[in-house]
Amino acid sequence: MSAAANSSSAYQTQQKLTESDSMLADGSLGISVTSRIDYNLRFTKQAVLVVGNNTDQYTQLASQFLVNLSNVKPIASQVDNHINVAFVSASSKLNDIQIRCRLIEQLFVNTLFDPEQSLAVSVLQFGKQHGEAISIVIDHAHALSLQIKYELCQLVSLAKKNKLTINVIFFGLIEAAQQLAINKSLFKNKIAVIDAGTGQVMSLDDKQFILKKDVDPLSLLQKVSLLGAMVLLAIALIWVYLLIAEDVNVQAFNITEKTVLEKSSEHSLLPSKLNDTSGNTSTRQMQKKHKTEPAESSNNVSKLPVYVLASSEEINQALMTIYLANPIEKISAEVDDVMQALVVADDKIDIHVDNAASKEIANQIKVAEITNNYYLTKAKEYENGYVVQIAGFTDETLLQRFLALYPEENFYNYQRKLNDKSFTVITSKVFQNKAEAKATIQLLPIQLIERKPWVKSISSVINEINTFTR
Repeated sequence: MSAAANSSSAYQTQQKLTESDSMLADGSLGISVTSRIDYNLRFTKQAVLVVGNNTDQYTQLASQFLVNLSNVKPIASQVDNHINVAFVSASSKLNDIQIRCRLIEQLFVNTLFDPEQSLAVSVLQFGKQHGEAISIVIDHAHALSLQIKYELCQLVSLAKKNKLTINVIFFGLIEAAQQLAINKSLFKNKIAVIDAGTGQVMSLDDKQFILKKDVDPLSLLQKVSLLGAMVLLAIALIWVYLLIAEDVNVQAFNITEKTVLEKSSEHSLLPSKLNDTSGNTSTRQMQKKHKTEPAESSNNVSKLPVYVLASSEEINQALMTIYLANPIEKISAEVDDVMQALVVADDKIDIHVDNAASKEIANQIKVAEITNNYYLTKAKEYENGYVVQIAGFTDETLLQRFLALYPEENFYNYQRKLNDKSFTVITSKVFQNKAEAKATIQLLPIQLIERKPWVKSISSVINEINTFTR
């Protein structure tokens, strides 16, 4: 409504005060919704939103406001007191472009416009050209998009700065004000909200406009219980997995031990000549005898002692002794044959051995240096690494002879406890996974493959080293 129109209707408004105003519950005179709208349009120069609890309430007020606009009489001395009115009943079926088209077509007939351009730009531009007051009435404002609401509020604000009279009035349900309250930073000082029942101006921070948060279907206690159940289930699954893994490892170890025992059963008795020439008593220490009668003769089979199963380390030591005790045959000498000849002639070595040969033997002995740090370093590099265990010795002499027998092999060794004695274990290098370790077994010399070497995890090696160092 223009300033001229407002001035011309001021007197009429005073005369109709009894018609437009209502009596409050305490008997005092209260301002009506129509008068409150007119007051805000005249003095605050903001867009107005009238909200009601039902459709009939705000629709009736919208019709009454349009009737009041049509009853305003122009003043002869004023040439710009004509009011250009546009009315749109919003609906969810109408998009933003359709709303813009309906408003501009009602305000400016036969005018070309861009429907995708903001109303704050297009209506303001046409309003400057025509120079007349404009009133825009929107019914069912809750069905209007937030974009159109913002464009109309921005239009009123820009018109105020350009000294134009452009009034925008929305009528709708409380949902329209709730939408503004969610985005109140966009509509601050640009719109006034009026209650359709009482005519009072309401703030966007009013409790009625604050949407209630969805109640969480699960309470805190239920969430904690659910989390605890999930943790217990995870622990149970891990425990079952560990049991299965341990059972598989035990079965694999038993199969390996059984294979080694079957291989060594054919060599359970050592030749007596080995004891006479080398004086080695290590095999006697690993044999657990249960004699029924004292042995009177080593050649009497009926009086031989009865043996029980030995451990894997004792079997490794016995196998090493067996290879050293094999008789020498008159065939093309191999590395194994040369080593056996050296063992037999150990006591008959001439005291005038060449100094160069002595140095070579000394260098071979140095190979037996314990390399525990190597496994500790590789355990950090390969958490799931594996090695191939080849042999084990409690006797240092047998260890040195074994290493001298295979000087070209890249062996590593560590020490552990066996029957409260230091036991040196010979292994390959550490491999990144089990497949690589198994593949390396086939590349070993045939004599070592016959010893049935097996794959061992680096974690078990570290455990044995730690047990030895305690």
